[in-house]
Amino acid sequence: MILTLLLALTACKGTPADDTGTCSTEEMDVNYLRYVEPFVSGAVESSCSQCHMTGIDIGMYAQDTPCQTLACMVDAGVVNLENPPESELLDLIRKGETASSVFDVEKEALAFQDWIEWSSTCHEQACGVLESPCTSGSGAASTGVDPLGDCSEDDLLATFWDSMIVDRKRCNTCHSQWAEDNTTFGACDSDADCEDNNVQCLAGFCKMPGAYYAPHFFEGLEEHAQWSSEADKKQALNSLYNVAALGLLNTDEPLSSLLLTKPLLDGFQPTAIYGPGVSMENIPTGAGVGLVHQGKSKFNFGYDQDQEPFAGVVDCRKETVCESDAACDANKFCRIPDGEQSGWCHLDDSVCDETYVNLVYFVNYFSVCNGG
Repeated sequence: MILTLLLALTACKGTPADDTGTCSTEEMDVNYLRYVEPFVSGAVESSCSQCHMTGIDIGMYAQDTPCQTLACMVDAGVVNLENPPESELLDLIRKGETASSVFDVEKEALAFQDWIEWSSTCHEQACGVLESPCTSGSGAASTGVDPLGDCSEDDLLATFWDSMIVDRKRCNTCHSQWAEDNTTFGACDSDADCEDNNVQCLAGFCKMPGAYYAPHFFEGLEEHAQWSSEADKKQALNSLYNVAALGLLNTDEPLSSLLLTKPLLDGFQPTAIYGPGVSMENIPTGAGVGLVHQGKSKFNFGYDQDQEPFAGVVDCRKETVCESDAACDANKFCRIPDGEQSGWCHLDDSVCDETYVNLVYFVNYFSVCNGG
C-alpha cells in the first residue's frame, strides 16, 4: 500500500485497522493530503479533471468531512465497501489521459483505493450512521494540499507542460530558433531570387513569411520532451518565461491572451467553453476573439481557413462516453475522433479543439496566480 494513514475526521485521523481489529489514530500520510484530502474535506470547487484533465468531477460527492463524503460516494454507488478494488470511482480516475506524465493517475487511484479499503473496515466505527450524507456539505474549504498547485514555479510549469508542451508541434515550427534556421533559404534581393512560391525575400533572406514574423518562445524540445528529464523541464520553463515576457498572457482578461487569440480563426468568438478543468457558461462579448495570424489558424476546430468565423460554444468535455448519438441526452450529439470507435457527448452545434481548451485552462490558472 502506498498510504499508511488514510482518513481525516474532524477530531481524529484514522489509519488502517491494526491486528487487534481496532482503528487507531495518528498523523496522516503526505500522499493522503495531496491525493485524497483536497476532494473529501470540503465541498471544493475543483475536480479530478483539473488535476489530470479527464473530465471527472467528484464535486457532487464532496462534503464537509471525509466521513460524509465517503458515505455520499457509497450512497451514489461509486464506492463499493464490500469489494473496494471494484469501486467505480477508481475506474473513473484511471481514465485519465496524461501524455506528459506530470500527474500520476495510478498513484492517485491507489491513494483513493487505500482510503476506501480503510473505510471498508473502519468507516462505521469511526463515523457512525450518517443521515442524508450527500446533502451535508456547506462549502467549507479543503484542509488538504491542492493537487492543482499552489502557484509555485513547479506547479505553473506542470500546467504549462500539459497545455502547451505536449502539443507544441502546432507552434514550434515557427516560434523557435529551430524554425528560423530551417525556414531560411539563403540571401536575396527580391522574391524572384527565392525559388519556392511559398518563400519571400524578407530582410535580405529567402524566408517563409509565418516563421519570419513569429516571435521565438520555445527553447529547444523540437523532437522529444520528457517530464522525467530535468533538462527538458528547464527548457520548458524557459519557454514559459518567454511566453510571459513577450506579453502573450493577459491576466486581466485571460481569454484575450495573445497565446489564445492569435492562433484562432480571425473573428472566432467563443460564447461558452467547456472541457477538462474549464467551465465558462457566459463569455463577455469581445473576449477571446480570434486575431489575424501570419501562420494561419492553429485552432481551426475543423473549419476551413476561408469559412465565416465561428461564434458559439466550444465543448470538449469527456464526461459521457458514447458510440452513437443515441447514447447522448437531448440537445447533444456523439463526437467521435477520427479513427476511434467511441467518443463523448457534446452540445449540438458546438466545436472542439482540445489543445485550445487546455490552453484556456493554463491562461486562467496563470491569471489567478498573478492576481488576475
